[in-house]
Amino acid sequence: MGHGWVSEGQFLDSLALSGVIPAPLIIFATFVGYLVGGLAGALAITIGIFLPAFSFAFLFYDRLEQVIENERLHRLLGGVAAGVVGLIAVTALQLGWSVALSVPSLALGTTIFLASLALLYLWTSRLNVLVVVLGSAMLGAGFGASGP
Repeated sequence: MGHGWVSEGQFLDSLALSGVIPAPLIIFATFVGYLVGGLAGALAITIGIFLPAFSFAFLFYDRLEQVIENERLHRLLGGVAAGVVGLIAVTALQLGWSVALSVPSLALGTTIFLASLALLYLWTSRLNVLVVVLGSAMLGAGFGASGP
């Protein structure tokens, strides 16, 4: 990585943001569009995601049943799904490798994770998740942990 539109840190930020808000793919794409082209980029990529989906639904509504029942299409989409899984796996390995190369960050992250896990296990309260999230953020910022 490192030769694309966004840095690894920006990529991880967009993944984190998309995991918090509904419609993660749309949020992720819009965030990357914003990083690359500002407001115009965010609007362009969001329209580019929604326009084809709505257009196909309106234009080909009467043929959707025929398409759904087509066995050849099922095999094609099975291959596409396998390719997507492969791309996700490669991306996860590349990001994991870049994090692993940052040993101080990895050690700090592991320590915060284990402390948070122990706190969640031992302290049962309605506030424990809030305390863990805020505490982890403060520890990461306090120790100067930086992303990959």
